[in-house]
Amino acid sequence: MYKYLLLILMIVSCEDNNSIKNSSNNQETIDYDFFRSQKDVNIDSLYQIVVNTKNDTIKVNDLISIFRLSIRNKPIRTDVLDEALEISKEIDYQTGIGNCLSKKGVNARYEHQYLKSLKFHKEALPYFKNSWDIKARIRNLNALGVTYRRLNLEEQAVKFHLEALELSEKNNFVKSAAIALNGTGNAYISLKKYDDAIKYFRLALKWHKLDDNERGVGYDYSNMGEAFMYKQQYDSSFYYQSKALEIANKSKNINDIAIIQSAMGLMFQKEQEWQKALEYYFKSIPVLEKNQNKRLLSFTLINTGIIYTELQDFNKAKSYIDSGLQLSSEILSKDNLVLGYKALSDLLELDGQYSESLANYKSMVVYRDSIFNIQSDNNIVAMNIKFDSDKKDEKINRLNLEREINKDRNIILFLSLGLLFVISVFSFIFNRMKIKNNNMVIDHLRSQINGYLGQISHLEDKDVKSGGFNVSDKLSKYGLSTREKEVLDCIGQGMKNQEIADKMFVSLSTIKTHTQNIYDKLEVRNRIEAARKAQVI
Repeated sequence: MYKYLLLILMIVSCEDNNSIKNSSNNQETIDYDFFRSQKDVNIDSLYQIVVNTKNDTIKVNDLISIFRLSIRNKPIRTDVLDEALEISKEIDYQTGIGNCLSKKGVNARYEHQYLKSLKFHKEALPYFKNSWDIKARIRNLNALGVTYRRLNLEEQAVKFHLEALELSEKNNFVKSAAIALNGTGNAYISLKKYDDAIKYFRLALKWHKLDDNERGVGYDYSNMGEAFMYKQQYDSSFYYQSKALEIANKSKNINDIAIIQSAMGLMFQKEQEWQKALEYYFKSIPVLEKNQNKRLLSFTLINTGIIYTELQDFNKAKSYIDSGLQLSSEILSKDNLVLGYKALSDLLELDGQYSESLANYKSMVVYRDSIFNIQSDNNIVAMNIKFDSDKKDEKINRLNLEREINKDRNIILFLSLGLLFVISVFSFIFNRMKIKNNNMVIDHLRSQINGYLGQISHLEDKDVKSGGFNVSDKLSKYGLSTREKEVLDCIGQGMKNQEIADKMFVSLSTIKTHTQNIYDKLEVRNRIEAARKAQVI
């Protein structure tokens, strides 16, 4: 029966004589690499060949391969992946379980179910711990980083991308290393650390050039162009985006072209060259719609509406912003929802619709406050210890040299090990000195903090004895809102931020925002100066 099915499959898929071959145990072995290069593959026929074989690791791997083929040859067969996971658990195939869970995580992310994606990827981690499939483990780590970035948890994203990078370099997996570097760079863009982002993108570029991956090179150029755009270095941004677009045009990859065109539209928008920005946005929108790239499409539509607001064409502006907001709501893209509601609020304010403007501004604040964008410099610096960019740059150059020379490999290996030993010794000495210096700095800072704590305690005791003070009626000239006056009253009574939040029934982040506004309006640096200034007014 298998032979008849194979014959049908060969006719439907135009398979050559080498795509399916017999293994030594007379079981049919399918050449999945062949099918990945084909269009309109008959997934059902492939599945029928595999489904009746015995439950073993080969069958699990076949089912996973069929699922991967179904992604390109719709519909996506999640039922096949579920079956692979069930068999993996039945035969205790740890690597198979990890692969199935990881692919479920990727599929959930494509459906914009980020929390579900996170759950699957984290479940996969322990199954990959002792797995022979190092590449799959690295893919899962990089996928975790991407999902954390979608949730605006940049610190966690960096952690997993750097772990993937370490494993990739240890095993000389060039493509995986470049993906990890780009993921780290994109996280740094979100943290507005653009110079650090550019450093990682340039390292990714070297890896892609080492691998002769032209599409990856174009991706790196586009990322660098984005970083330079946020640095307001528009000439550099245009240079790198143009190089990226040139590569995409050469490969005729319309999806890549649309992504770069949207990025160039944003660049011209930042430069306030409205017509050029619209030109690139209009080129990208139809392709993004066709490919169902809802995240970038909603971002592009909202920005198109923002440009029409600048051009005073309020009807078109509202139409584009509404379309972008609708898509953002479908995929729960909080970044785009914040952008869209802010744009709509600005538009309605300019159009004199003040109550509607206020309502949309409040919606923007709700989504903005729900974004937990962790930006702990100390933890990110600690993670960077795992990746010394100078060493990695040197390693890439060494690998490139080995590839070009391709001789005297034993001598080169000996020299490289010696150099690595010297660098390790130097790094050890340097780190010991750095730790010693950091301890001295920490002792100094601890002494200052103790001094400030003493001052705060003295002020609190003084305020408690005097019954606090009320400053609400004295601060009108500083433009404080009613809520900000209430917060300042509480500060004057010696209350902490969490105590104020509990008293006013709001979140801690909201109190922090009010406190910062108070500092700005009173032109002070901290709560002690704010309390003192309020006392002398």
